[in-house]
Amino acid sequence: MNLILLLVIGFLIFIGTYMILSINLIRIVIGISIYTHAGNLIIMSMGDYGKNMSEPLIGTGSNNFVDPLLQAIVLTAIVIGFAMTAFLLVLVYRTYRVTKEDEIDVLRGEEDNDE
Repeated sequence: MNLILLLVIGFLIFIGTYMILSINLIRIVIGISIYTHAGNLIIMSMGDYGKNMSEPLIGTGSNNFVDPLLQAIVLTAIVIGFAMTAFLLVLVYRTYRVTKEDEIDVLRGEEDNDE
């Protein structure tokens, strides 16, 4: 199970890096969003999960509990990642409305001197 999870995390990081290196602004935002999902999986993979683990509820007699701190951190990271993605999408939308361009190399302001 851990090998499959590591392969999924590696694949998400690969796809996120590929998307961030694109010149399209929407792909860059999607790549950052994929990075946040990969980071959430990395945090969740630190936990000790198994068949003999149970939830930390009142009234259960088990001593093997799943660590709820990792789940709380990931929940917070999901909210922060969603807010960051929404902010970046608004920023890209506003940039497109002002400049009518959606590629990062055009926004740098470098003029081609072909004269």
